[in-house]
Amino acid sequence: MRKTCLILTIAFSIPFSVYARSDRDFSYAIQYGATAKFTVQVVDDAKIPIGGVKIEARFAPAFNVSGEIKSFITNTNGVAEVCGRTGGSVAIRATQDGYYGSEDEIGYIALGQGVKGNKWQPWNMIRTIILRPIKKPFAIKIPVEGWRIADATNQWIGFDLEKYDFIKPHGKGVVADMDIKVNWDGHRWPKSTGMDVSIHFPQKHAGGYYQDRLMSSDFKDSYSAQTNAAYTKEFRFYEYPVRNSRGEIIRFDKKVFDKTKVLVVRSRCVIDEDGRLKEARYSQISNFRFSCEAAGVCIMFQPIYNPTPNDTNLEPK
Repeated sequence: MRKTCLILTIAFSIPFSVYARSDRDFSYAIQYGATAKFTVQVVDDAKIPIGGVKIEARFAPAFNVSGEIKSFITNTNGVAEVCGRTGGSVAIRATQDGYYGSEDEIGYIALGQGVKGNKWQPWNMIRTIILRPIKKPFAIKIPVEGWRIADATNQWIGFDLEKYDFIKPHGKGVVADMDIKVNWDGHRWPKSTGMDVSIHFPQKHAGGYYQDRLMSSDFKDSYSAQTNAAYTKEFRFYEYPVRNSRGEIIRFDKKVFDKTKVLVVRSRCVIDEDGRLKEARYSQISNFRFSCEAAGVCIMFQPIYNPTPNDTNLEPK
């Protein structure tokens, strides 16, 4: 029986050898758990502390010990001390009425400071969680049901953000908020020489700009569009294979849509007689992906669209 336990212990510890944790405390913590203690500081997006926030902490199980879930409440300074036993990580969720929920996770093994005296290190660190307030939800989060496909490549095709489809005859869209072009040689991997996609806004004053997302929040995107931002006319993404002397793909040279950012878009612009912007629609795009198949151009992304002219509100209802 001792021999069997020793084999299991060594086998389970091998994946963590990269963290150079061969000490006895670490091995024991992996099997039976160790105590984790940290302080959560909850603030809003203006850095003001929020009291009364519910903190739910999920302590990951150890090899021989089941995990547990504990709840804590922040005090008037937005602070809560969290403590529990874990095999190496803790998932945290913060919720409060009037705010979008937010999540965090502490991976003690990845932090690489090990265990001392049956306590995960660093001991009693401070983790700040931002809760974004629910303001005036109005915009429409367009339902996304799989890829949108156009039976054409190497040409500009209009795309309707409100309908989330290519315009006729390639789809059911009516108004082109932007044009999309995918250059592709018609071959699938591994024979393909690669592909690139361009997004273009042909109208005067139309375009887009990037804004950072708060990835930990249930509402990650932008509350509103900035009318005075520098709107760029075109964006390009690509994926090209890099081959060795034998023609084998060894890596890809690529530029993809950054998941940590949202593209805020202005389109359907109406210009007055002096060439000034009179009217426009605002929307935002996240998680843009592209591909090519025998059927043609394939794209997928998440749009949030405001149908009211000149209303910059992009918080979805």
